[in-house]
Amino acid sequence: MKVSVVIVTYNSAPFLPRLFESIRNQTAFDDLEVIVMDNGSSDDTVALCRQLSAAWPRAARIEPRGQNFGYAVSSEAGVKLATGEYILNSNADTWLEPDCLEKLLYAIEDAKAASACATEAEMDSNKTAAPSPGGFDIFGRPTWTELVPNTRSDSRQWDFCFMVAGAAFLTRRDVWNQLGGYDYKHFMYAEDDDISWKLWLAGYQNISVKSAIVHHRSGRGWEIKEFTRYLVNRNSLIVVLKNAQHILLLCAFLQVLMLIGEAMLLLVISRRWKFVWNSYFKAIIDAFKMWRHILEKRKFNRRIRHRSDWAMARMFLRFRINRWDRVKDFFKGKRPVVK
Repeated sequence: MKVSVVIVTYNSAPFLPRLFESIRNQTAFDDLEVIVMDNGSSDDTVALCRQLSAAWPRAARIEPRGQNFGYAVSSEAGVKLATGEYILNSNADTWLEPDCLEKLLYAIEDAKAASACATEAEMDSNKTAAPSPGGFDIFGRPTWTELVPNTRSDSRQWDFCFMVAGAAFLTRRDVWNQLGGYDYKHFMYAEDDDISWKLWLAGYQNISVKSAIVHHRSGRGWEIKEFTRYLVNRNSLIVVLKNAQHILLLCAFLQVLMLIGEAMLLLVISRRWKFVWNSYFKAIIDAFKMWRHILEKRKFNRRIRHRSDWAMARMFLRFRINRWDRVKDFFKGKRPVVK
């Protein structure tokens, strides 16, 4: 088997018909298997997955988990069931253009890379979003800047990127297992940031494939949900604390200062102290409470490291901050909706 497609679902029924149809229409369909890990959906997600793949030559393997273990844990459990040479991690709220997987496979082998991500487009149009993050900012967070140009191949369909974005990306299974896969402590959010750091520091390379298109749900506006923001803030901080070697630990210090400043601004806007405490200050505190886990992961990273902080900074440090588009929106008079 060439590719194992791993999908994590949670009340995902509205998106599944389009996703499954797009998988069946892949030009590389004969070389793939589909594994669905369901996080205790209360809708008809599990039954629908079985129904939609029943007529396939090889029906999808559906694994109801009974409860919500989070994206990172369930995705990793799916990888352990996989038999493919490559793993395609795909969000449930996506659909793939028919040649998406074929182009990812061609590019990853042409580039001799360990991981390749598709270009995201809007759910109902061919309008593409910004390419995968080309680097990280002074806070250690991925930033949507120019990609590192491909100078090794005649192909102009791929370039090097810092981060393989989570909507749909392909990774060699042997490399995934060597790096330990997703960190179960993340639950969800920033797990793709973490695996991207580990891929590069371990000496591997990530690419972004321009012509491999995945359509992904977007357009949810500038919403800030308490638990979502908590997880994003906590996990983004521990990503740097785990993966920075020495000098780039300054990014974690700057990230804490940034989070405090952002929290104060949101407090002024929303006047909701409990929200600000839970989504920002608690996130910072809880990140540092994970110090034993962080030290364990730093020890692991020392064993696999082939690129120093200096090399990572030279390749990927950018001055366009992760939140730059939101900063521009703010000065245009837009305000976040706090939920």
